[in-house]
Amino acid sequence: MKKLFKLALMLITVCLLTIGAPEIARAEGAQQAFKTVAVTDGNNRGAATLYGSGDNYITDLKVRVEFKNHAPYEIALEDGYSPFIAALDFGAEDKLLFCSSQTGGSGGYGNYRIYRVKTDSYQLLYDDKTDSKAYTYRARFLIGGFMDIYDCTTENDLIVHVGYMDGSFYDRIFNADGSLTGEQPYVNAVSFVSPALNPASGVYRLITYRSVAAVAEVNRLGYIVNTLDFDGKAFTPSFTEFSIKL
Repeated sequence: MKKLFKLALMLITVCLLTIGAPEIARAEGAQQAFKTVAVTDGNNRGAATLYGSGDNYITDLKVRVEFKNHAPYEIALEDGYSPFIAALDFGAEDKLLFCSSQTGGSGGYGNYRIYRVKTDSYQLLYDDKTDSKAYTYRARFLIGGFMDIYDCTTENDLIVHVGYMDGSFYDRIFNADGSLTGEQPYVNAVSFVSPALNPASGVYRLITYRSVAAVAEVNRLGYIVNTLDFDGKAFTPSFTEFSIKL
């Protein structure tokens, strides 16, 4: 009788553990709210909340937008580290929703988007992947230790002397007499995007960075830095410069 009782108790314990396991798994995979910001559509006020799953690399990233007396909707975002949202004044009628996450890969790349949110819909106004394709640049070395950066959109170029680069890489690009060995630089896609407040107007602009490298990715010669302003419909470059450091 005692043996039967012990066996029955063991079976009950196993059943309880088995029943509880799926509940624990669901709790671990449950989405959590990372941040909520206030949004507006004219006189309508609402909230946008960033959700995702995980403690480090966040998956299933999305923004849930809710306006009073309107059905909520969701905007799917790209997974990544350190997800972030902010409602910023870019000069539009209402603040726009800036969203970002980091890929964690080499090169320090991130995912960046800006949305206009309405009571029952949304519009994508900026995406770093689209930006990389819409505005393109070429780079080439010139004899004597120079590099030419060409803006394919404006057809303007900038000449930079690259004598500051590490000597081991410099010698693989330029011969002792200043002639070229054949190695050429390359321009990467947009890797970093940052809103920047114009203190004079109180309006934000976008600053984007594309790295220029040669021979190896570690040999970064600098960054093509674009300042973009919102014209009411899209973000377009208003100023371009070259920075040796980020």
